[in-house]
This record gives sequence, structure tokens and C-alpha cells, in this order.
Amino acid sequence: MYMVTALLLLGILSVGIALLWHRRLIAFGELFIYFSGRFNVDEIDTSGAQKYTNCMSHKWFMKNVVHGDYLKAEGTLGDFVAQNTLVGTMVIGMALGVLPVILVLVLFQSFTLAGASLGTVIIAVFIIRSPGEVEVSYDLLNHLVDQDLPELEKGDYAYAKVASNRIRSWIKSVLALGSVSILVSPWGELIPEAVAFSIAAFFNFFVTYVFIPVADFSYPLALVLFISGVPFTLVLVYLVVRWIRIQIRLKREEHSV
Repeated sequence: MYMVTALLLLGILSVGIALLWHRRLIAFGELFIYFSGRFNVDEIDTSGAQKYTNCMSHKWFMKNVVHGDYLKAEGTLGDFVAQNTLVGTMVIGMALGVLPVILVLVLFQSFTLAGASLGTVIIAVFIIRSPGEVEVSYDLLNHLVDQDLPELEKGDYAYAKVASNRIRSWIKSVLALGSVSILVSPWGELIPEAVAFSIAAFFNFFVTYVFIPVADFSYPLALVLFISGVPFTLVLVYLVVRWIRIQIRLKREEHSV
């Protein structure tokens, strides 16, 4: 019953977050109306092939992202280590040694209490704290809205379009996740078993058809393949999914022309 409830809550949360970002994006409608009235936006390249540097958006990006607040934490840590080399190295070394142990203990205890529904909690945290590029895109659009509109250039439209597309893509992803979570929630209790069975089947296949045959002539190579097998599989799945999405988008563009 925990997984059913967790998936329902995750679905509701995802839909709510998607609606929140949708409302935020709608608030920039007047900005794009202004761009459409001033420029022929169809002739402005937003693919990234053309670099726009003589505009407010580029200056804002260089100031706030490349050299600014988004890297302030890194700069602070770097300054501390530079000024206190020995102490800084010891502190970072202790942190890197202790934090993984604490993290494993916390995750183990959390999994004991929450069970498999812990995965939905982790996903919910990532949804609430949206990706950095989404936050940057939102901040850029806010900056452009606050400017004197006649001073905006074609490059500002290109930056704004890319930023709005990134937010729109995030909205679609979160909405899709919420819809799937709600749809599969009635069978939520079966998901942990299915995941466990899939993992067991994967390792059985990998050990039988990859590890053992390779270990017959090179055990170190087999061990390397075993360690990198899961990350490589995840990367492969990601690339396949990305390729499918690109093909779907290209077909939609062909039909729309």
C-alpha cells in the first residue's frame, strides 16, 4: 500500500509542479509578443549555430553564470583551500571519507523505514529542486522582462527562445512522469518485485554470457567489465531513448512543414 500511495502523491506533485512552471512560462508571453512584433523571428537562428554576443542576454549569462553567483560556492571553496592549504586539504579529505559512510547509513535506515517507496521520495526531491539550467533559463527571462524592451536585440530573442524551450521541455518531462506515476499506481506494489527480478535477470545474463567467458582468458578484463556493466547499460539506455526522441521530433517537424 505504501508504493500505491507514494506513486499517487508523486503523480499529484509532478502535475502540480508542471502547472506551476506553466504559469511561470505564460507570464513571459508579452515578451515574446514584443519580439514577434519587432523582429521577423522566423529568420532568427535559435539552433545555437550562430553566436549572439552583442546583446543583454549574453552579458547577463557571462556575468551571472560564467563568472557570477551560480559558481559562488565553488569560488568560496577554492579560496578557502588556497588560503589554508593544509587545513583545507585535511577538511576536504575528512569530508570525502566520512560523507559517503553517512550517506550509506542514512539511505539504509531510510530504506528500512520507507521501503521501496524511498525511490519516489528521491524523485520528488529532484522534481521540486528543478535542474540548474531550468532555473538559469527562468532567471534570464525575468531579467529580460525587467529591461527596457526597445533596447533588446535579435540575440536576446534567440536566448529567450532557447530558455523558454528548456522550461517547456522540463514541463513536458515532469507532466509525463506525473501521468505515468498516476497510471501505474494501482500496480505500485508489484513494481519493487519487477525491479528486483529485472536486476537479478540482468546480472544472471551478464555473468553467464559476459563475465565467465571473458574471465576464461582475462580475469582483470572481466572484472572491469563487471564493474562498468551497470553504468554502461544505463548510458546505453539513455542514448537509445534520446535517439528515439530525436527521431520522433524530426518526424513531427517533417509533418508540420
